[in-house]
Amino acid sequence: MTTSRKSNSGRAKKSSSNPSEIADGVFVGGWKDATSFAGARFCVLDERPEELDEMPGTEHLPIYDGTTDAPKVENLDRITEMAHRAREQGTPVLLFCGHGVRRGSLAGAWYLHRYGNLTLDQAFERVAAVRPQIERPEEWMKGWKVLLEAPPPRRRSNGR
Repeated sequence: MTTSRKSNSGRAKKSSSNPSEIADGVFVGGWKDATSFAGARFCVLDERPEELDEMPGTEHLPIYDGTTDAPKVENLDRITEMAHRAREQGTPVLLFCGHGVRRGSLAGAWYLHRYGNLTLDQAFERVAAVRPQIERPEEWMKGWKVLLEAPPPRRRSNGR
């Protein structure tokens, strides 16, 4: 059963109980999705939950700094680089937070922005198309404009 709630922007949003595929083999979701996900899992919660001990191989990297109310662009780049490497090896990936609404969707949009050649706005639109309950950073984070000022990613020099 899905439920609706209102976000800060006033839009009705449905709760999701499954990860949402935002690109081939790349999913955004919440904690419940991570417990049963078969593939590489990347937790982007601010604090590392002790329960991650029960999910061997799950990477944790916070992408939000509560003291500055801004994203950690360097960590966003690191987590999406790790996810990209897993995809290159054919492994499905899950970028997740508590509910897949804020931090997980930010990581997913950042992945699409960095590796899908989309503008950040296009990336969020793609995530919202399959996961309408997301909240864009400007809805919940004062320092969100740092994302727009981020330099392009460094690409590996192995012919790609």
